[in-house]
Amino acid sequence: MVGNSLGAAVALAADSPRIVARALVSPAGFIRLRVDPKLALASAVWLLQPTVENSRRMLRLFVAPGAEPPETEVEWMALMATCCRSTLAPPPLPADVLARRAKLPCVVGVGEHDRFLPPQRLAPAVRRTVNLDVRVFAGVGHLITPAQLDMVVSLVAEVVDPPIS
Repeated sequence: MVGNSLGAAVALAADSPRIVARALVSPAGFIRLRVDPKLALASAVWLLQPTVENSRRMLRLFVAPGAEPPETEVEWMALMATCCRSTLAPPPLPADVLARRAKLPCVVGVGEHDRFLPPQRLAPAVRRTVNLDVRVFAGVGHLITPAQLDMVVSLVAEVVDPPIS
């Protein structure tokens, strides 16, 4: 099972005999998300006035410095804010859930510029709760762009076809 951000928390919380391994990218569920004042302001403006430009302004904080968010993501976020209400920052999953998930193969990756889940905060929590090292994606923010999908494919490959010891 593969999950990204809130979807990774859902993948982590899911319990099914059909799940044999997980690949989690910028996963919520381990620690509280960090929301700095600049991000909080951009998110509030996006929710109150869900325009394409406000979505773009907010998503610029989701990608690596100097990068532009994909136009499809910008349009999707404007539509989402118009039609839905986001929970924004979910709390960490209960310790007993994380302990049970540690029994299955799993890999975790996060962007070096992730503002929500900075690697230096996420990595110790992942190590403590599921005894895994976090792969840090160079030049990536919280939002994986199409140009960075090869990093996700490599992460998934680690759990689908692990090296023989």
